[in-house]
Amino acid sequence: MDFANSLKTEKGLEELNKLLAGKSFIGGGSSATREDFDLLAKAPGTIDKELFPHARRWASHLRALKAAFPLKQWPGGKGQAGGGAAAGEGGNKDQAKLEGLLPNAEMGKVCTRFPPEPSGYLHIGHAKAAMLNNHYARHYKGKLIVRFDDTNPSKEKMEFEESMIKDLATLQIKPDVVSHTSDHFDKLQEHMEAVIKKGMAYVDDTDVDTMRAERDKGTCSKCRDLPVEENLRRFAEMLKGSEEGLKMCVRGKMDMQSANKCLRDPVFYRCKVDVPHHKHGTKYKAYPTYDFACPVVDALEGVTHALRTIEYKDRAPMYDWVLQATGSRHVEMVEFAKTQFSYTILSKRKLTWFVDNGYVEGWDDPRFPTVQGVMRRGMTVDGLKDFVLTQGMSKATNMMEWDKIWAINKQKIDPVVPRFAAVGDDAVVLHLDGPAEPVGVLDKKHPKNDELGTRLIMQAKDIYVEQEDAQDLAEGEQVTLLHWGNAYVDKIKRDKSGKIVDMVGRLNVEGNVKDTKKKIHWVAKLDQQVTPVILRELDHLVTKPKIEDDDDLPSIINPCSCQDTKAIADPLLKTLRKGDMMQLERRGYYIVDVPAFVPGQGNKASEPMVLIKIPDGKSKDMGMKSKVDPSKLQGAAGNKGDKTPKDDGKAAPAAKADAKGDAKEKGEKGGKAKAKAAPAKPADRPLEDISRLNIKVGKITKVWPHPDAEKLYCEEIDVGEDKPRTIASGLRPYLKQEEMEGQMVIILANLKPRKMQGFESQGMVMCATSKDGKTVELMQPPAGAKVGERVM
Repeated sequence: MDFANSLKTEKGLEELNKLLAGKSFIGGGSSATREDFDLLAKAPGTIDKELFPHARRWASHLRALKAAFPLKQWPGGKGQAGGGAAAGEGGNKDQAKLEGLLPNAEMGKVCTRFPPEPSGYLHIGHAKAAMLNNHYARHYKGKLIVRFDDTNPSKEKMEFEESMIKDLATLQIKPDVVSHTSDHFDKLQEHMEAVIKKGMAYVDDTDVDTMRAERDKGTCSKCRDLPVEENLRRFAEMLKGSEEGLKMCVRGKMDMQSANKCLRDPVFYRCKVDVPHHKHGTKYKAYPTYDFACPVVDALEGVTHALRTIEYKDRAPMYDWVLQATGSRHVEMVEFAKTQFSYTILSKRKLTWFVDNGYVEGWDDPRFPTVQGVMRRGMTVDGLKDFVLTQGMSKATNMMEWDKIWAINKQKIDPVVPRFAAVGDDAVVLHLDGPAEPVGVLDKKHPKNDELGTRLIMQAKDIYVEQEDAQDLAEGEQVTLLHWGNAYVDKIKRDKSGKIVDMVGRLNVEGNVKDTKKKIHWVAKLDQQVTPVILRELDHLVTKPKIEDDDDLPSIINPCSCQDTKAIADPLLKTLRKGDMMQLERRGYYIVDVPAFVPGQGNKASEPMVLIKIPDGKSKDMGMKSKVDPSKLQGAAGNKGDKTPKDDGKAAPAAKADAKGDAKEKGEKGGKAKAKAAPAKPADRPLEDISRLNIKVGKITKVWPHPDAEKLYCEEIDVGEDKPRTIASGLRPYLKQEEMEGQMVIILANLKPRKMQGFESQGMVMCATSKDGKTVELMQPPAGAKVGERVM
């Protein structure tokens, strides 16, 4: 039944309700399909449970499924190909196609492998490979092997192997089997000997430089046509690690004239006796190369699909050649693009150089692209997973910015991290007529997530205010103190340099927050209780966008990749542990790197705490000035926008209506004397500057006809603030009520509230009108925009 286009109407919902009266899902099966989620995306956000109970039940169940299984790939329904992500509500619309890309894949029989070399820590490129291999193994109900490619003892350490196991656990990847290439060394020697006996490989004693020149010119080695017996004798010398054997290597007899130079008799075995193997000590003297060992061990371990980055495409024919030469079974090769980020080093050799030369703290330095580094900086596993799913198995190799992955991560942490306050150590004391003794007031840790519980906010007669905020205030001005109420600033004292050193004011907690232009955060002046912190901002380690193999690393090191700001924070920050995340209001998101109380130190506080700023994917600062250019930060959207000026009086969306009194219009009726009017300030920008418009994304949660105006609708619209805005719009002649409910819209948010036939309208819904004026449509937000996001 095709009624998807009419689901915004009562008739369409009635048809859907009838269809679902005797079944749980659209297709009539026992589980949801993409067809269900595709249809849900076209249904209104709210379905009347009295009129359409079956449709309401169906929609609620699908949304619960999506919340419980956000990464699940729902099977295709009738008329749909199976395996892809559901559209709309049923899947991440940015998610790349992942299914149908494994040739000859059979449910229950797929086996993938992730084969890292234990010569460094896992970085974000490895994480993508590991997650893709894990995804396919789980999707096809198969097996995942983590195999350590330990064929080069001069680079490998048990430290790296242990760290990789730890990182995979952090990424919630649980392999079915953990193995080592060295587990198969004896078998690999047998296979190598068999290939030599077939005349398909030879043992070469040509020196490295000559061999490189001959391969480049396509000139055959003098050893290429040695008899099989001589090659076997030489190979035996290699296995013994004799003086003669140390000069030799085994090469595959492929094609010295091939245009693909990788196929010009590659090296498959070489001697290593100077460094013991980290697992086997000095048992083995000759080791296979990755090009020989990988295909053979893939076949031995039952791998069905070998996923490999496309940078190795030229080596794919070699992989197949080795399988055929050793008589091994076929393994499907599947390629995907390598992850590359600007201003980012992913080479283990170069990362090791930074560690060995002391330019970073270690492999878990938060400026490093290692798994431990990005997690220490505030990346979440769910954010990383979603990012990988958006990349999928694409073969397109692009230089990526960090903004997308950090923007995805922000979506994960914003709903679940508590809010706190902190001010710079150059903060100004504002003396108020507050409580004689400090008092504690309970407030929600998160304006929209009651599950996080409450926090204690200390109120005192003296409070700290940001120097930057103080500079923006005028004597006689009324401001809103977030989570407390309004206050007047009566006196401002400056030193000779213009720095504000003291302020005097008085509370007006009965005042209406809508009467103030500025909403500021603060910290009670309780010097024995406040938490001293260092706010750490990080930038790229290097100054060059694209790193080349021959780059001189010392010449491109960023000397200012770490900037610290001393600050005074909420006393409750002392309760946080290492790795806890929070939002410091109007400053951004942070993760605890050094807690107030370090395990093993008893009750002795470590001073100060260290909080690392978590990038949020935006180039704009969040109200407070940053020491690091935010348009170039790792996690900023390149140069998409200039840094915003200091706070222009608008509160952060999450905190704008958070102070007391925002729901009442008490004005000056609280018994306080009226303050002197603040002097008018000239406009900072010309009126034609469109950036003065605060245009935001909202979602209509409720619509009803205006009782006294036949052309008006009354609407409640969620714009990411503490409570929905009420807006009146003249859309009643053009759109039905059910066509508006649940719709994402664009609103002009900084209009002065006004009464429309007795109904307070706190903004304007943006619409598009046809030339003849007969058709009016709601303007749609940009793809991917979220509720509360400013689009202009």
